[in-house]
Amino acid sequence: EARVEELAEAQRRTEARVEELAEAQRRTEARVEELTGRFDELVLRLDALTVKVDKLATAVEMLSTQWAEDTGALYELRFERKAPSLFGEWLRKPRAISLNDLDRVDEAEDAGTLSAFDARQLRALDVIIQGFDKREAGYPETLFAVEVSRTLDETDLDRAENREALLTRAGYRAFPAVGGKFAPPRVVDLARQRGILLRLIDQLN
Repeated sequence: EARVEELAEAQRRTEARVEELAEAQRRTEARVEELTGRFDELVLRLDALTVKVDKLATAVEMLSTQWAEDTGALYELRFERKAPSLFGEWLRKPRAISLNDLDRVDEAEDAGTLSAFDARQLRALDVIIQGFDKREAGYPETLFAVEVSRTLDETDLDRAENREALLTRAGYRAFPAVGGKFAPPRVVDLARQRGILLRLIDQLN
């Protein structure tokens, strides 16, 4: 009988232990469920934050683009207004003109010498400076095809050369030029090597 009682007590202890373990498991499962809920909530918050950051990045990019465009337009106006000071060393009576002043461009497009694409490229030219070349006898009429950026880079040099070539093809005596606020030393060297006039807005004669 004592042996039976010992076995019964051992069974009760086992059952109590099993119940304790079951209760611990229930608490663990509840905790896991709570943590899962919190994790899901954090994921939702992170997704919402990511969307906000993407919208902010887009807004900043739009503002940067607008700022660059506005700044570029401002420097174009300054180059037009300061043409005598910026180009007077090379040209007599330098002045800014528009493509509408250049009848040969329309004539070249009509004749097929310039394509419609070429004409669009010329319409995108930032500034055209007209004057009379001091470097040549007789002061021949001359154009500078000027690409303007706040900070000049090699792309500006390429565009100036390409658009000067189009003016030349249309029958004008033209040279490439670039202008802006800043120019890295590499761009200054490249412009010199390629025969492109580089003028900074602070270089006023």
